Amino acid sequence: MKRILLLPLLSLVLLSCSESRTYVINGTLEDAKYNGEYVFLLPLDGVMPRIIDSVLVKEKSFVFTGKADSAQVKIIRMRHLLRLDVQELLVVVEPGNIWVRLDTVSAAGGTPQNEKLQAWKEAKMQADQTMNLLKRMNQAGVDQKTSVRIMEQWEKVQADFKQYNRKFIDQNQGTAVGRFVSDMIGAGQ
Repeated sequence: MKRILLLPLLSLVLLSCSESRTYVINGTLEDAKYNGEYVFLLPLDGVMPRIIDSVLVKEKSFVFTGKADSAQVKIIRMRHLLRLDVQELLVVVEPGNIWVRLDTVSAAGGTPQNEKLQAWKEAKMQADQTMNLLKRMNQAGVDQKTSVRIMEQWEKVQADFKQYNRKFIDQNQGTAVGRFVSDMIGAGQ
């Protein structure tokens, strides 16, 4: 009798565990002109045709669902010509509900690692923009004294972002997002 009761209970536990390992990516686009286009979800490291997922955009939205046995960084993108207007996006496929907004500057969040990856992306974009501005200022034909001050600022922004990266990697050791940033910047920094 105990075995008969134990089997349904064990099945229920296994079913509930497998359901909690699923992900849902709810995506939106700003413009209806993308209706009828495909959005692709593919691995970050190499493309094998059997592991590319695609969905059709309907009413400026799309949904990917699947199992997430382990967290993996993947790329969400559209076909080549549309990437001029829609930035491809790195997303951590992990259990939970992930939101994605595809636009000229795309964004993601909703799960712990996607929130962290989005924060890292924003910090990187800010550092890159500041360093590019300083570089353009320096190339504008400024005097030597001003050029030295601009380059000091450029080096400070670069050093601050390197420090941010080291702290980010330390705080996210053993996670997909921590490994991604470590690989992206080189752990030697």
